[in-house]
Amino acid sequence: MQKLLEKAFTVSLILSILTALIMVLIQLFGIVIGNGELIIKASDILLRTAIILAAVFSGIAFILGYFPKYKEKSDG
Repeated sequence: MQKLLEKAFTVSLILSILTALIMVLIQLFGIVIGNGELIIKASDILLRTAIILAAVFSGIAFILGYFPKYKEKSDG
């Protein structure tokens, strides 16, 4: 179970960061070309997804803290 949660944590973390990065890059592109609608649409579409993925990996990290083997690894 711990291995599955660790993989789910990694996947959701990477997807969250990539989603936020893509959103910022699209917004920068919108600034460069002077298209305010593109900036707003990028935020409307991708922000909620990035937040949901961040909540997922945060929840998984919280749950992983209750696994005894995971506590031993993090304690050093």
